[in-house]
Amino acid sequence: MKTLKITLTILCFAFIHLNTNAQLAERIELTNNNQLLGLGTQYFLKSEILQEDRPIIISLPVGYKNNDANYPVLYLLDGLGNIKHVVGTVELLTESGTIPPIIIVAIESLDRSRDLTPSKAGKDVYGGTGDAGIPQSGGAPEFLQFLEKELIPYVESNFRTHPYRLLEGHSFGGLFGTYTLMEKPGIFDAFIIQSPALWWNKEEMTEKAKEFFQSNTNLDKSVYFGIGGGDGWGMRQELIRYVDVIKQNNPKNLHWMHQEIGDEGHDDARLLLNYYGLKFVFSDLKASENSLKNYSDEVFLKSEQHLADKYGKNVRRPASDYFDIITKLLNDQNDLGAITVLKRASEAYPNYAILSNNLGQLYEKTNQIDKAIEAYESAIIISKKLKLGQEVGYQKEIDRMKNSQE
Repeated sequence: MKTLKITLTILCFAFIHLNTNAQLAERIELTNNNQLLGLGTQYFLKSEILQEDRPIIISLPVGYKNNDANYPVLYLLDGLGNIKHVVGTVELLTESGTIPPIIIVAIESLDRSRDLTPSKAGKDVYGGTGDAGIPQSGGAPEFLQFLEKELIPYVESNFRTHPYRLLEGHSFGGLFGTYTLMEKPGIFDAFIIQSPALWWNKEEMTEKAKEFFQSNTNLDKSVYFGIGGGDGWGMRQELIRYVDVIKQNNPKNLHWMHQEIGDEGHDDARLLLNYYGLKFVFSDLKASENSLKNYSDEVFLKSEQHLADKYGKNVRRPASDYFDIITKLLNDQNDLGAITVLKRASEAYPNYAILSNNLGQLYEKTNQIDKAIEAYESAIIISKKLKLGQEVGYQKEIDRMKNSQE
């Protein structure tokens, strides 16, 4: 029991140490005049469908060039306006294990009223002028065709992509997201729909939803509907009426949420809605209660493989989830199970020497001395690489175990 208490104390320290070192960041490339890069690279895609050159910004995840993994892709509407805050949020959530590493494809807007609206707007439409309404509106069918037939094939031909795709849009972009969900639901696996302009043409998307959700009784998608609690005319109540249609039909396998955030207004809500939307879409990375209560190596490893199949091999759970499982196993005196989870945590978070340290301790406790020495040797390599200054301590543990074998 004394050994168990010591191990749990060290494990608790390890979790604190892990969070303390979570701010270790990869260096961002500099231009010749010391300007920071890091948001992505701009490309121009010649579109035959739209008859124009479309600018896109592609942001690759940290480590993309150093491995052969495939990554889910987030297609971001109004990309130029949203790329700064989205890249920062994605990197933060990826580092914490809350979401998997993803590729961001930010689509710059050239004419939002044309590309993101599903139908022509008449003279009485909000934002129209005189009898003309919004004359260029109604281009969403062509824009969706551009995404499906040109942009997505281009991205998937030139980058290492995983089949899992997300679409994110705000305001008119959210309107386009609801249109895409119902017009061609097979293109994307998940949608982050922010403050959608569902007032468009007398709430025609809500009318369309009544038939769509009644006909599609099984819809294997993740959809986040988010809006600021301070959003005004044409937004909050219209979104409530849309999601009420979903509630009335309750499609099987549809993983969805409707959320109002604080008192945020229409534009300033975007950062928070992106944050909460990503967390919701990838909420299955959180360990389930069942995995804590009814642990087995087989079930744990199978669930890890399921996430890798769904989101790519570089996916990982939040570090705190691994620690919760390990702590439960140690309390149950299941040291071998704890080793299985700790090995996986060490693979998932390779820059944290303390994980290798704890793995070494558990190996020694279960009389696997050679593996314990290997774990401490790994900790030394990490400590040197990141200048943690813990090499001497780890080497003492190795020397002690080697001396005990003589």
